[in-house]
Amino acid sequence: MPPDTAVSPQQHHPQVVRRNFICHCLEGGLYMGGVAFLQPETVMPKMVEQLGGRSAIIAIMPAILPAAFAMAGLFVSPLVERLTKFKLWVMSFGLLQRLPYLITGLVLWFWQDAGPWLLPVVVLTPVVSGLIGGVGVVAWMEMVTRMVPERVRAAGWAARYITQACIGMVAGAVIHQVLTHAPGQRGYAVLHLITFGFLFLSWLSQSFMRELPAARHYHPQTGSYWSYLRSLPGLLGKHPQLLKLIAARFTGMGYLMVVSFLTLHALHTTGRPEADEGSFVSFQNIGTILGSLLAAWLGYHKGGRVLLILSRLICITMCIWASLTHSFGGFTAAYFILGFGLFLDRVGDLTLTAELCPPERRSTLQAILGFCNVWSLMIATSLGGVIYSLSGSFYLVACLAAVMSVISILILRGIPEPRGKS
Repeated sequence: MPPDTAVSPQQHHPQVVRRNFICHCLEGGLYMGGVAFLQPETVMPKMVEQLGGRSAIIAIMPAILPAAFAMAGLFVSPLVERLTKFKLWVMSFGLLQRLPYLITGLVLWFWQDAGPWLLPVVVLTPVVSGLIGGVGVVAWMEMVTRMVPERVRAAGWAARYITQACIGMVAGAVIHQVLTHAPGQRGYAVLHLITFGFLFLSWLSQSFMRELPAARHYHPQTGSYWSYLRSLPGLLGKHPQLLKLIAARFTGMGYLMVVSFLTLHALHTTGRPEADEGSFVSFQNIGTILGSLLAAWLGYHKGGRVLLILSRLICITMCIWASLTHSFGGFTAAYFILGFGLFLDRVGDLTLTAELCPPERRSTLQAILGFCNVWSLMIATSLGGVIYSLSGSFYLVACLAAVMSVISILILRGIPEPRGKS
């Protein structure tokens, strides 16, 4: 694969690159740190269960935001490929995607007799936010890929996750206090409003990034949108390693399959109150910090593939541990393992994907991968939900997640590390 020439003009502006890198880390850290107050893997499943949601809805909560994000990218990528600058597009849709959390927080605070409407309002908030964000995420990814040089991308992703984790550790204590002193609808309203505050600060930090022109810009051929859609399978078929990555992503969904029911299993097994899920959030974020530090170092030296393989091995370990432990301390350790492995996976996935896609068609190829990932997220988590709903057994879900992780490792071994070809 040829070197990523799209970022070469920035080599002459080291101060701009440094500022962009810092703002990039702050933007992501504040955004994901804010979402930690409504942790999709920990807080949302329990919240949905308490509001009367079924197992099928509980199962998809950890996947619903990333799935919504990835849905719209494929349909806007022809427009994004024609852009020469991306910041205005990213900032406009970035503000709109944050507003649903403010609206929901205000609705929950002032509409005290929401009754049966409370569940759809809470569930649809990340869906609406993700769909709007998905319109801007392809342009955001292209902008960031141009702004952050290849060699330090893994460090950039890791720094974002470490910032998130530091905020998330505080979030765990805040969640505990909020749900203890304001259980139910008022507590959920406060958590939504806190989330919006961090998301807005994230948006402001992105405004200080400076966009530089690319060394090379791809100008797609003009034609109908239908012609564009028909060309996508052929375009993807020219890159067999991306087909393998799609399969590795689907079989690597073990974390999200297990975590949908891990909080429920832990609280039911130990008999602890709902507010104690704040402790799970804190320990998960300690794991996130250490996992992200390892991902930054290992990704810098070895690339993204080794991070994905290591994360699958850790997922197998987590499944076994969570199935065997029965103590509150054991489950907090399981959440530490979850945070450590999950963010190795996320850093590795972002790094490997950016380096596997040729720069001239990166926007479209990443949109295709994102669209395929929607189905991976929804099918895998729904499969876990069906198994749990039919059997009521957390152990069967954990067993399936471990088996899928083994298959994912075998697929990843067939993908060569692109870093060695650059």
